[in-house]
Amino acid sequence: MFSQFDYYVLMLLNSFSFLDSFMLFVSLQFDYFLFLILAALYYYRGRQETILFLALLVSSWALALALKPVFEVPRPDTVRFVTCTTGYSMPSGHSLMSFALATFLHPRAGKYKLLVWAFAITVSLSRIFIGVHYPSDVIVGALIGCIVGFFWLYIEKMLIKSGLFGGALESMRDREEEVFDPPQQP
Repeated sequence: MFSQFDYYVLMLLNSFSFLDSFMLFVSLQFDYFLFLILAALYYYRGRQETILFLALLVSSWALALALKPVFEVPRPDTVRFVTCTTGYSMPSGHSLMSFALATFLHPRAGKYKLLVWAFAITVSLSRIFIGVHYPSDVIVGALIGCIVGFFWLYIEKMLIKSGLFGGALESMRDREEEVFDPPQQP
């Protein structure tokens, strides 16, 4: 059912037992990190961006749950399990949510853009390392997550253009061009 590449990458990454504690920590503490981002957004950016971020998280989570029974991909069963989980495997919900988060936060992250993407990649890879996802689950989750992130950036742009958003988003007009418009030629 799965390609040999999928299987070999899973077996390779799952074999690094010295990384178990770190990868398990990253994977299981992901939810708490999201709450920290929510609190920081509310404190530094205001209620409007926090509501958009919550909408992004809820829609990402709901989409991942809705797609799992569509794909019906079983979880890996011939690996060294670091933790156990149930349900279908594809797409990876952690990967989907972390890449949606990275895409959405990228225009806001300033000098921390690389850190945002490194976090998304680390969370996604941790799901393979701990034996609960195939690489294809993570890749599909990441691609869908980027689409979800861009969707919410587009919604934000439309809300700003319609005048429904303002106040805390005073510099968003500069950032929206960075995301959606091609760079200007000098």
